[in-house]
Amino acid sequence: MKAGTALIIAALLAFASFSAARMDASIFLPSQGRVGRPNGGKPWPCCDMCLCTMSIPPQCRCMDVTDCCYPDCHNCVCTKSIPPQCHCLDVINDFCGDRCTPES
Repeated sequence: MKAGTALIIAALLAFASFSAARMDASIFLPSQGRVGRPNGGKPWPCCDMCLCTMSIPPQCRCMDVTDCCYPDCHNCVCTKSIPPQCHCLDVINDFCGDRCTPES
């Protein structure tokens, strides 16, 4: 019985250490949008309308419409209207960041 209990405890400790390593949010792969971009890997300096998935880490996109895309945006779509209305379609694996306008 003691050998079985020791085996169960060892298995639980191994599982706990594995699950703790998976939850470390400070470890990101280069493919997760954090390399080569200023502002913490975000293609925009601020965002008022952030749309995120409920995954871990979250996959977020700023839904703000501006008159031009920021230089760090890799996938920008603009209308041909005057003034143009542009939207950055980049998705990052982090929250959008600070708001552009204060919350009311």
